[in-house]
Amino acid sequence: MAGRDKKEIPLLNLIQDLKDSRIDPGTIDKELRQQCIEVFLGEGYSVPSIAQIFMKCDKTIRRDIEEIRDRNGLVPSLDLAKKTVGEVVVYARIHRDHLMRLARSRDTSVSERAQAEYFAHRVDMEVVDKLQTLGYLPLKPKTIVGDFTHTLNVSDDKVIHELKNQLCEVERIASEGDGMTADLEQEVKQIKLRIAQAEIEKDILAVRDEQQKGENNG
Repeated sequence: MAGRDKKEIPLLNLIQDLKDSRIDPGTIDKELRQQCIEVFLGEGYSVPSIAQIFMKCDKTIRRDIEEIRDRNGLVPSLDLAKKTVGEVVVYARIHRDHLMRLARSRDTSVSERAQAEYFAHRVDMEVVDKLQTLGYLPLKPKTIVGDFTHTLNVSDDKVIHELKNQLCEVERIASEGDGMTADLEQEVKQIKLRIAQAEIEKDILAVRDEQQKGENNG
């Protein structure tokens, strides 16, 4: 920027000055212009709108955007994977904690609290599933049944019992208030069905193991 150090003005202040036409965009160098463009893109500005702000042609802005993409390009690496997965887990915990605060809030209806607790549980399960898929947790066995039972080991009675208790708690909270929404009620029914399928699968495996033992002993 002419006549001043570009670091003297915080980026967000500079962007606001540009929006309010309090600064001549022609005094902004290419590097700083591209930093501003990244923010404008994040705010949903179109290429023509950004071009108008900087008094540049659309082609110049598109070229800037292409250079930004090249600069921000990612190369697969173990370090990147660790950092990305770590960030996903951190934000998942934040979302889960927020949902649990809603579930404990007295300012929401009982039905809303039940849904919040249910979705908090879903966040946990989806994080576990994603970590399994990426190899950060042991893979689930192939004998897992259904979309929901992909998160539990059918031989683990403790896990199944815990899931049943959580569903009972959701239903209890809902019954004390406005009841469950149609969507939540359908979700609960599907989960119960999948848990039942998991228990059947577990029993079948147990019978098969007994048969194999008998054959081996015979």
